[in-house]
Amino acid sequence: MARQRRDPELDELIAEITVDCYDVDEELTGFECAFDEQAALPCSGTVIGEDVQVLSVATQNGRRELIATCEHRGRRYQMALLDIDLQADRATERLLAAYRQWAAYR
Repeated sequence: MARQRRDPELDELIAEITVDCYDVDEELTGFECAFDEQAALPCSGTVIGEDVQVLSVATQNGRRELIATCEHRGRRYQMALLDIDLQADRATERLLAAYRQWAAYR
């Protein structure tokens, strides 16, 4: 499967988020901070056809990806942010697009 083309605007956002980072772990923490500061959470999302509320995004347990805490039918679940189709405001969707692009090329 061919990789998608890089989006230069997302590259600029990735550069802003990771400007002071020395390695991949610090870049991931940069994305965690960006979601904490700029994303409009909670927001709606869909996972395997089920509606969820995305409550927060963080790094957890040494995993090298962002984990979303979601609520579905009154229960909380943790899952990879990349597995969620967000229905959010433009700024949050742009952050997710930048994170997806960063994850695909790191």
